[in-house]
Amino acid sequence: MEEWRFLELEYPSNPAMNLAVDEAILNAILEGHAPPTLRLWRNDRSVIVGRFQRVCDEVDLDLCMRMGIGVVRRASGGGAVYQDLGNLNYTIALTDDHRLIKGLAVAESYKVLCSWLQKALELMGLNPEFKPPGNILINGKKVSGSAQLRRRRGVLHHGTLLVNADLNLMKKALKAWRDDYRGGEIASISMPVTNLMDELQIKIDFDELREILKSSFEKTFSVKLVDEGLTDHERFIMEKLYREKYSRDSWNFCR
Repeated sequence: MEEWRFLELEYPSNPAMNLAVDEAILNAILEGHAPPTLRLWRNDRSVIVGRFQRVCDEVDLDLCMRMGIGVVRRASGGGAVYQDLGNLNYTIALTDDHRLIKGLAVAESYKVLCSWLQKALELMGLNPEFKPPGNILINGKKVSGSAQLRRRRGVLHHGTLLVNADLNLMKKALKAWRDDYRGGEIASISMPVTNLMDELQIKIDFDELREILKSSFEKTFSVKLVDEGLTDHERFIMEKLYREKYSRDSWNFCR
């Protein structure tokens, strides 16, 4: 059975470092220094802006400053998202010739790389619906969204699952929820959202949730997840990306 690395590495209080980890993994895979990887992680209160968006168009910066909500730009496209410790994020990194997505158009790869999460929700007794490009809905409400970064032969697919996030604060921090929102060239899309906890009507233990997700990933893709950390090479790349990119205002705000 094919083995994948399972990485449970997170910097909840430092969203910029979390994004640096993701890109470091992709770079290592492109260099042949890392295996296909699944990572689970969380951010504390933060807004993650899409690669090509203007922050001032998408984010209430005054509110974020008052509330201590960090604002960081990711390397993948798409719209802005609010995150806190009630979200569980995932990252899938692999090459574009991997058997799971080889020969697939980008739209089809989204469907495949979201399928394990969709099946996990089904195992919980829910009826999730995949909505392109990379959303999963429950009862018509968004519970998960995802985005991709493609670089040469590598694919970084990362997304988030709303578990018990502060949806009221999310709607205040993101301008997409306002009636007068116009957005920029790459506008965010607001749609009804829901938390997994609200749909299940039970308290959710994050450790148990992680185990359910890991099991679904293994069964859906016929792989074995092996717990491993970052290599020294990946840590070097991560720290460099953090210093020179994700921690800098010139990256996060100047677009």
